[in-house]
Amino acid sequence: MSVTREYEETYWDTDSNGNKIQQTRRGSDTVAHNTRSTPFYIQDATDRIKVNPDGASFVTEKAYSRFEPGEVRGTSLHIAGLAINLGSITQTAQRRTIGYRYEEEIIPLNRDLYVLGEAADSSGEICMQKSSKKGDKFIISVKSEEELIRSAKGSMTVLLILSLIAGIGGITLFFLSLFNIIKF
Repeated sequence: MSVTREYEETYWDTDSNGNKIQQTRRGSDTVAHNTRSTPFYIQDATDRIKVNPDGASFVTEKAYSRFEPGEVRGTSLHIAGLAINLGSITQTAQRRTIGYRYEEEIIPLNRDLYVLGEAADSSGEICMQKSSKKGDKFIISVKSEEELIRSAKGSMTVLLILSLIAGIGGITLFFLSLFNIIKF
């Protein structure tokens, strides 16, 4: 579960002419985050095996997501029902809470799972767990292996296209500056 505060921030900046200009940006920060897990069993057509989820990377299903608007307030002073906005006086950054996003992700019962990890029998029972070798992956996913691979390939394709565009742009700028068409 996580609770994220979304805010809008007003701040003062200086433009290229030295004029002060007021700008606004949006952001968020995590207010609360909690992960709970317990050992469980998975079963296929032949047998069942215990899974100890400690140290796993989870690919889960979103069970709950709600946004609650917050009170929009800048930097203000409240005295006996009177509110004075100090933002215009101090001209410093002002953060106004837009609202809070509450989200919960789960691994539902009776759901097919993909588990990639180390099988060990140190406790007398075979158990899937985090590998003792550093760098080995331990994944518990509601998506199949094929879906995870397809998603990773899609991300790699996007990154490849973006890097090619950036590379072509860099080479173009190099030649334009080499022939004094543009100056840096």
